[in-house]
Amino acid sequence: MIKIITGKINSYKTTRLIDYYQNYKQGDGFASLKVMHNDIVKEYNLLHLSKNKKIPYIKRNNQDITEPVIYEIGPYRFLKSAFDYVETEIEKMIEKRVEPIFLDEISLLELKNQGFHQILIKLLAADLDLILVIRNDLLIDVLAKYQFKDYKIIK
Repeated sequence: MIKIITGKINSYKTTRLIDYYQNYKQGDGFASLKVMHNDIVKEYNLLHLSKNKKIPYIKRNNQDITEPVIYEIGPYRFLKSAFDYVETEIEKMIEKRVEPIFLDEISLLELKNQGFHQILIKLLAADLDLILVIRNDLLIDVLAKYQFKDYKIIK
């Protein structure tokens, strides 16, 4: 079963994902944490839920970045190391049959076969329970692309 947390930008989707994980205390995965400075998004970190470990994920383009960038969208630069870490950890989760696996978020990059696209393909092939964050303005496109068989929207 795939459970989808959806909503508009800045509608606390990530907070709901973390609350869901903390309330049920099952599974593992990643939440994307926004770091603000004066009402502007400065960066994002990925939170590895079971380890409570933060990994640098996205930097705003006005910051010095000393490591490889894999994608750029608007003012945001996505760090290759974050995607490498997530892929390695999710492969371990798949091998151990961890359920559910949380992933925040499936968005524009995945619709272009980038970002977490390959990871999501592996997760779908493994037929594990998933909890995904998808913005509501992209939900129809994501559902059409990935053809989820059994899904439910979490309110």
